Formats: sequence, C-alpha cells, structure tokens
Amino acid sequence: MTDRQTDRQTDRQTDRQTGYPSVDKPWLKFYSEEAINAPLPECTIYEYMYENNKNYPSDIAILYLGRKITYKELFDNIDRTAAAFLKAGVKEKDIVTIALPSIPEALYCVYALNKIGAVANVIHPLAGKEETLNYFNEVQSKIAVIFDGAYDAIANDMDKTMVEKVIVASPADSLPITLKIAYRLKVKQPSLDGKVFVSWKSFIREGRETAVTAARKDCHEMAIISHTGGTTGEPKGVMCSDVGLNALMYQIVCRFTYQRQGCSLSVLPPFVNYSLVESMMAMLVIGYKVALIPKYEREKFGSYICKYRPNIILSIPSYWEALIEDDNIKKVDMSCIEQAYYGGEGMTTDNEEKISSIMKKCGSKTELCKGLGSTEMGAGATQTYSDCNHSGSVGIPLVWVNCKIADTETNEEVTYDHKGEICFTGPSLMLGYYNNEDATNEIVMTHSDGIRWLHTGDIGYINGEGILYVTGRIKRIVMTKGRDGQVTKLFPDRIERTISSCNCVELCCVIGVPDEARIHYPKAFVIVNEDVDTESAKKEIMESCIQNLPEYMVPEEIEFVDDLPRTSRGKIDYRALEDR
Repeated sequence: MTDRQTDRQTDRQTDRQTGYPSVDKPWLKFYSEEAINAPLPECTIYEYMYENNKNYPSDIAILYLGRKITYKELFDNIDRTAAAFLKAGVKEKDIVTIALPSIPEALYCVYALNKIGAVANVIHPLAGKEETLNYFNEVQSKIAVIFDGAYDAIANDMDKTMVEKVIVASPADSLPITLKIAYRLKVKQPSLDGKVFVSWKSFIREGRETAVTAARKDCHEMAIISHTGGTTGEPKGVMCSDVGLNALMYQIVCRFTYQRQGCSLSVLPPFVNYSLVESMMAMLVIGYKVALIPKYEREKFGSYICKYRPNIILSIPSYWEALIEDDNIKKVDMSCIEQAYYGGEGMTTDNEEKISSIMKKCGSKTELCKGLGSTEMGAGATQTYSDCNHSGSVGIPLVWVNCKIADTETNEEVTYDHKGEICFTGPSLMLGYYNNEDATNEIVMTHSDGIRWLHTGDIGYINGEGILYVTGRIKRIVMTKGRDGQVTKLFPDRIERTISSCNCVELCCVIGVPDEARIHYPKAFVIVNEDVDTESAKKEIMESCIQNLPEYMVPEEIEFVDDLPRTSRGKIDYRALEDR
C-alpha cells in the first residue's frame, strides 16, 4: 500500500472532529473502502482506455448518427490518425490544436496524439478568427485540425501563425454513405489547396505506410490543454496531465453500478472537459457506448432517448429545463436512465424538482443530480448521489478530492456551516495555465498546510455531513450559445473591459439576459462621455467588440443610460440590472 493510500485509509478511519472539513473529511463515509484506497491509474489516457477494452474488440465504442464504431475500429482509427500525425512531422511533446465538434475524429485525434507522446490543444471549433489564431500562436502549433465550418473564417490568415498544415475535418467524414451524400449536397465544401489545407481523407491516406509505436510518455506530464476563462473571461490554457485526467475518470464512476455496453449520451462539445473527459473518455474506459451528437437540439431530447436508450446523461440546466416545456415528454420511456447530472451553472430548486418529477413519472431510475467543478480540476470536483442529493447543495467532494472553505481575507480555513471561498485540491488539479505562471499563482495558492489549493471564486459552506452548498460567486459567469449552437461560458467582465476601452465610454455593465434560443445573450448598459452621440458610440462599441471578442460574447443589445445602480458598498449592482 502506498503512503497516499495509507493516508486516505487513515482519513477514513479517523473518528475525530477537529471542526475543519478538510481535516475531518466527513464525506468519506459516503464512499467504500475500495473506492478510497484504489490505486491511481498511473498511465496515459490512451493506455487507460485501451487496457480496459482490448479484450472486447467487437463491443461498440461510438454511436454516430446511425453508424456503430466498435472498439477495434476505434483502436484502428486511432492508429491511422497517429500514423498521419507522424507523417506530418508531429513529434513527442509537440502541441497540435484540435478545433472540432462532437465527431469521432475529435476522439481519434486526442487519443492518437496521446499515444505518440504529443499534446492535444482542444479549442472551440468556431471561436472566431482572432481567438482561433491566438490559440494557434499561444502554443506554437505547426499542425491544426479544424472543423470545415471554420475554414472560411481563417483561410486567408494562416500567414499570421506558425501553422504549416491544417487538416479540415467534416461531420460527414464518419457518416453512413447515404447521410454523407446528403450532407455534401446540403453543406458547401471548402476548396482546399492540398498543401496548407488538406482534407481529413487525404491526411489519413498520407500516413498509410507509417509505422506507429507508442511513446514512453511520463503520465505526470501534460496530456491535454483545455481552455477556460477562469473567473475573468480571458482565455487561458489549462494543462491537464494523464494521471490527473485518469484520476477524474475513475472518481466520477467509482460509486456507479454499471455494466459494459451501457450508453452515454454526449450532448456537449469536446472543447468542454465536462463533456470530453467525463461524458466521453470516462465512459469509454468502462466499456460504454458513447453517442456523439454534433449539434445537439434540446427540443429533441425525447427522440434522443428513444434512439440511443442512454444510461447516463451529463448536461446543463437549460437542456434539462426543456423537459418542463415539452408537452410530449410524458410519453417518453426513460427507464434506461440510471445517472442524470447537470453542471456548468446553477438551477433553481423548483426546476430541479420539476425535472426529477417528470423523469420519475417516465420511469427513470434516478432523480436529477448535480455537481460543481472547473476545468482547473479537470472538470468535476463534487458530485451528488441518491443518499446525499440535498436540496440546494452541489453534493460531496469526489473521493480523492479535498475541499476547504477559506476566509476570503486570510485564506485560513473556516469551520462547518461558515461561508467563505470554496477551495479544492487533489490529483486532478491542473499542472497550471500554459505559459502563464502569474495567472496560475493567482488561482492556485499554497496554504499554511503546505498544500496547493485551487481558489474557485465560488462562495459557500460545508455542513457537518460533508455536503457542500454554493451561495454566491466572487466573479460572474453565465452560459450562452453561439450561432453554431455550441454551448459555452459568457464572461461579462471580459466584455466590459472591451467596451470600456472605447474612447466614447465612461462606464458600463454587462449582464446575461435569459433567452430561449441562446440560454443567455449579452446586454450592455453604457454611460457615454459628455457630448458623445449615442449612434456613433454604438458603432464604435460594436466594431471593438466584433474585433476583439468571440462571436458569442458580442452584445446583442446596448442600452445607453445616465446612471447605473450601486450596492451599499458603492459597486455597480449588476443583480439589480438583471432583475430589471
């Protein structure tokens, strides 16, 4: 038994109550000794998936719009992709940028790069020209794989980057032949030069004669770069290690009862770790089928259930809340659903209860559960189960995650039921932000206990049972959906900084306005400088936003006001604007 396992067992057996949750770990009573003392999967993410499935080659790995891809086909396609990357000149520790929606090629790329010892820099497939080019340059990618829908936006600007080859993949590449023809007829295909820009098919063909040997990779080093705005909205690359991601994958299923060939319905895109790591990769590790939906439509929830019969669904509040509005949902048989979670943002207790009631009436084996996490922790850090799914809570820390509530002034831990900033630590904690030590040190701090703790920006408390409650947030984040239908985070702070940089602006505040189509859309309240015409001001603001922000962060509304509401402490009261 390792020292770390001994420590965990000691924590489990300790009966004392010091008054400090991070020492007592009262949540461990919800876990088995086996879960607490299991060894960390110290291997690469590819090896973790392969070793658990190599003896089941005929089992189905991916369900993709009518096509069934077996685990053997998955391994073969990963090897073909790895060979093509090697032929293109990718070497160990090189960083290749992947900008794809939920299509099989996204998984092929991530695993193939991992197998040959390279790193996948996973980004939003339609982040917009400037942001996409910045992502390329930040990690100095020489090779990139993009979605065909992004080609037009960046095709004429590759000379501003170090990228030498761009592989253009399409949702049609893995479709059954009839659907592939229909897609090609419906969607105009980009005209590629065959040199800088090549099709996925040509890319794979080029690597046919190249031998693939798995790299001897240190699993404690970087495997994937995922992107987050943290609490500020400025894009940062989160460096995730193999062992950290594997630890997360183990933890989220260690209390589940499951059998091979269950099904996970992946409703979110792979640039979100919550989807890539938890809904896709973790499910492949346990031998599940992963149903990939390139463009999820929340009003089709019932038809997805009927078609795929999923056992687990990890989603977001707005997608679940569609059930409340669907008059036909009561006809859907949900008896297949064993695990149902929401994350990304909060949900009202009333809506959560309504959704759980609908699910139960439709035969679901579970009520709606939830968790709290961040990309800096791999994805999830807490989870609820049937015996700790208390109203208003976000559950208990994952079995290897430690949690403390820190005083916002001193960082010292507070006792049970006292509010402070929620902090996490554990094996899934990021290595740091890529090439940004200052930003890393702002959010990951070594406390007086000598441990590195992630400061989440969430305010909350832990009760005596070890159940965590979130009561507020130091910084504002809301969810939104771009024109491409992809769900992502909206950062009012970042939009405000862009607007405030305009010469015509004296002060501004941005909020997320609830919207059926977009979840939330950004609206700006702006005070302009004296003698400034609002029409010219609006033009200047919009030009700046379009130039400097991703499409989904550009305000849909600008309201010019004479004053902004203030809190008792004199800060702009964005909540009052939201209430308005």
